[in-house]
Amino acid sequence: MNQVIEMEKQNDGKQWAMARSRFGKNVAKVGVALSAATSSVVAFAADHSAAIDAAKTDGLTNAGAAVAAVIALAAVVMGVGIVLRLMSR
Repeated sequence: MNQVIEMEKQNDGKQWAMARSRFGKNVAKVGVALSAATSSVVAFAADHSAAIDAAKTDGLTNAGAAVAAVIALAAVVMGVGIVLRLMSR
């Protein structure tokens, strides 16, 4: 038989059956090995901080260019309005 059944009495008076595998220690060792392998894989993950910084710089440049374009467009519209008003007098 691969499993041992134990009965455990809880504080509330109920009894709970628990199955314990004879292979529990081996499963625990495999779990530890998988955990160690996962942490080592994470350690080898690529560092993308340079690409993220470059994208942030590009985004700030694009936002600055958009703001400058909106200000320039507003200045042109205002200038045309002033010229038309002066011509109509």
